[in-house]
Amino acid sequence: MKKKIIGEIAFLIATIILLGALFLRGRIDYTPISNIIKHEKKSYHHSDTLKALIFYHAADYFVYHGQVIGFQYDMIKQMAKDFNMKVDISIEADPDSMMMKSFSNQYDIIGFDFDKNFFSPMYLTLSEPHSYTHPILLVRKKMEFDSSDTHVVHIPAQYNQKLDLSKLQMPGTWRQQNHPEKTVEDLIEMLEDTLIDYVVCNHNVAITLLPFYKNLEMGPRIGEDFPRNWVLNPRNKTLNDSINLWLTNMKDTKFFKRICLRYLSQHSQIINNSFGKKRNNISTYDKCIQAASKHHNLDWRFVSSIIYQESHFCTDLLGMGGSYGIMQMMPVTYERYGLTDTSTVEEQIWAGVKYIRFLYNIFNGKVDTNDIYYFVAGSYNSGPGHILDAITLSKKYGGDSEHWESVKDFLLLKSHKEYYSDPDVKCGYYPGKHTVNYVQEVMDRYNGYKLTKKE
Repeated sequence: MKKKIIGEIAFLIATIILLGALFLRGRIDYTPISNIIKHEKKSYHHSDTLKALIFYHAADYFVYHGQVIGFQYDMIKQMAKDFNMKVDISIEADPDSMMMKSFSNQYDIIGFDFDKNFFSPMYLTLSEPHSYTHPILLVRKKMEFDSSDTHVVHIPAQYNQKLDLSKLQMPGTWRQQNHPEKTVEDLIEMLEDTLIDYVVCNHNVAITLLPFYKNLEMGPRIGEDFPRNWVLNPRNKTLNDSINLWLTNMKDTKFFKRICLRYLSQHSQIINNSFGKKRNNISTYDKCIQAASKHHNLDWRFVSSIIYQESHFCTDLLGMGGSYGIMQMMPVTYERYGLTDTSTVEEQIWAGVKYIRFLYNIFNGKVDTNDIYYFVAGSYNSGPGHILDAITLSKKYGGDSEHWESVKDFLLLKSHKEYYSDPDVKCGYYPGKHTVNYVQEVMDRYNGYKLTKKE
């Protein structure tokens, strides 16, 4: 009941914001897509960064062998590459928060399946469809159909697609029951526990959830195909035209056929391998990483993201400058923590985590606690001296020295003589672009781990 009340309050607030926007600004763009898309080739929009927000769901954003991937995640990354843009992808797991953010104009793309019966293009600027899906029934395997009973289709919270039960066996015996407080995952658990018999679910969702439940299977289709669209920022008309053109052209490419097979097929090896018995593992060293991280009061998922970035969990990797092993520590650091070329992988992990804690302590109290892992990741890549120099420059030139977004700009400036020769800079010249990219990749993956792996 509490969850329902919170959802209703969030919905009311979003409605008030929407009405205020319509009143004060006079419009939210809802130009029909068919009127602005031209199918002939033209140049795509170019800018600095494409900002996207994806609703967390296994098909669209998940971790496979330590790497963040997913249908919408891969599409947005490829589009940014084609547009020659950087990409900044954020993840949200709360649907009410997702709804609120859709009206904020903070993002260029929002990947969320809104109820189009209410949130029509009059209120949201929708893209061309990026894919299609349809409603199906989930049932238990080898379940016998009882012709004497009334059959109940259980519908999860915030599910609003039109269902057609007329084609089911004995259509007059079926009825729908809504569950405004239960997610599709909740209902699937009840289905497996034999508390209910039929759950409605979209086809793309079923594909990614069924590998968790070996006793369940897809039943009949109970609705027509419907489009899945991105929500676009109404202020970005030129970019939106380019996004829609890209989506239109992309559907005939090998890339699109490949990701459909990869994520939207019941035979997907990635889905089946990711969500099998070992689906909660990032690597085979999870237990060791968890133990060492707990001992040093660090988030093991952050440590895992560092390790993946450094070695992809390869244990005998020799890097540039002599960095070695699963943690890719440099020789001087290796020796400082008592490691030799005969040290075990577990000893390397414990030493590496101890070094990460050392870096953490350097910035603890100096930077915002929400950003501290950004600074630690940067230091693991460049050494703490260059990051401390960037903090110094940020303070000196009026930046926000406690937040990474400001400090990284000054790290990039350390390749310019005016800044690396500054008398307050201790470590001199540094080409910071690699480190900035390194940090973004580590933190993107860490954020993915936080959503998919327990702390």
